[in-house]
Amino acid sequence: MVNGHPDGLRVVTEADWGPELPVISGTGSCREVVGPQLGCALRSLYHFTLGQMSRTNPFRHLDEAVYYVIDGTVEVLSGDGPATTVVEGGMFHVRPRTTYSFATVAGATVLGGPAPVDASFGTKNGQEDPQGGISYYHRDVPGLMVPFISADARLVVWYGAGAVSANMNYVVLEPGERNKEHLHAYSEDTIFILAGHGTAEDHTHGTRVPFGPGDVVTIPPGVVHAVAADLGEQVISVGGPCPADLDMLRAVGVDVEALAAEPTRA
Repeated sequence: MVNGHPDGLRVVTEADWGPELPVISGTGSCREVVGPQLGCALRSLYHFTLGQMSRTNPFRHLDEAVYYVIDGTVEVLSGDGPATTVVEGGMFHVRPRTTYSFATVAGATVLGGPAPVDASFGTKNGQEDPQGGISYYHRDVPGLMVPFISADARLVVWYGAGAVSANMNYVVLEPGERNKEHLHAYSEDTIFILAGHGTAEDHTHGTRVPFGPGDVVTIPPGVVHAVAADLGEQVISVGGPCPADLDMLRAVGVDVEALAAEPTRA
C-alpha cells in the first residue's frame, strides 16, 4: 500500500511495485519500484532478482542510469570489452546512450535504473554514443560524507564523480538518529530501505509514515522532510536526490563550481 500525502512524501511497499517486466533471459524478475507508474519523473528504481546463469536484456537510455548490487555478484557488459565484476555493495553508473547489460552465475539482487525516467525502459533507446561508458564504485569508498543526513551518510555515485542526473548514496542511521529537516528544491528524493524500521516525516504536509525493509520513500521537489530511526533499529538505505542537489552540496561546503562534472543530458 502507498501511504503518505498524494502531493508529498509517500512510502511505497512491495505490494505496490509494478508488474514483472520481460527483460531477463533465464530466471528471475524485474519490477518497477518507483517510476512512471507512480508519477515520478526524475528518478526510477527497478528491482532485479536474477537466478543462476541469468542476464538482463541490453539497455540504453538517453540519460544516465545507476545501480546498486544488494546481494550476489554481477558481470556488467558494455560494448566489445571484457565484463566487469561488481560484488555486493558495488555500484555502477552508466553514462547517456551507453548500451549495457548485466549477468550473474550464482544469482544476484540489483536495484537501480535511469534518471530521469525512461518511458522505453527495457529497450535500447537512442543511438549509441561512442563517448559513453560505465564507472564503478563501492559503498565502502564514499566520495563525500554528509553529516546533517547522518553520522554515516555516504555520497558514493555523486556530482563530484561526474554523476549529474543519476546518483546513489548509502546511508546508515543508528537507533535514535534522525536527519535534520531539509528539502530538495528541484530534485526528487528516493530512499530504498535495505534494513530496519523507522518513520518518514513530511513537514510540509504534516504527515509521519512508518517504513520497513523493502519499502521505498519517495519525496517530490520542494517538500521538507526527514527520516528517523525512531523504532529502536538501525536503518540502512540507498538512493538520494536526482538530479544532483547542488544547493545541498554548497551547504555542506562543496565548491560545486570547481568540480569537473558537467551536465551530460542528451
